[in-house]
Amino acid sequence: MIVASDLNGTLTTGSPILAIANWAENNQPWLSPRLFKYRVLFSYLQVKAGLKELDIWADRTMRKVLDLIQSPDEELVNSIMSYVVESELWPKRRERPVSLLKEFHNQGAEIILVSAAFEPAVLEFAKKIGEERITAIGTKIFLTEKRISLEETLTTREKKLEKVKNIIGSNTIEIALGDTFADIPLLEQARRPIAVFPDRRLRKTAEIRNWQILE
Repeated sequence: MIVASDLNGTLTTGSPILAIANWAENNQPWLSPRLFKYRVLFSYLQVKAGLKELDIWADRTMRKVLDLIQSPDEELVNSIMSYVVESELWPKRRERPVSLLKEFHNQGAEIILVSAAFEPAVLEFAKKIGEERITAIGTKIFLTEKRISLEETLTTREKKLEKVKNIIGSNTIEIALGDTFADIPLLEQARRPIAVFPDRRLRKTAEIRNWQILE
């Protein structure tokens, strides 16, 4: 059995972006990460109000927060991504969907976490679900000599489904979990789609199609 789940909003209410800004505030305060956090919060309120497109906002903000990390190397990046999960994502996990995934995993299911979040953070979170039969897919990051960059397109909407299919091939997704309209392409492919604390657009779709709603 294959179970695919989104991460942000579905399994946790924590923010990888704010977690990295918090790390920078504690370790590199001369870069004014606190001002960056205020800007992020203000711009996110604009997203919630429908004044900005979520995907565009996420793409720009994720790239900008990585610029707060100075002189990055692989060891530092791994340390920061562990901090993101331990200080933010896991403490703010949603107990019901996380417990549901653990239950599926204990029953022998293959779990796939797929998210627009930074892939190393998705991997760290996945380890909390289980060590075997679990795959983490996120937006890949790349180290250059002076900075960290993201892959060209975030792992969202149809990109999520594309990456999952690259792994499972012709196999069927039995269960899928998601929380926003961006997860609809993935949920549509599952025999049992579950909308977790859905946004307005996903809730409407779930109600029309009689999908399970978990909240």
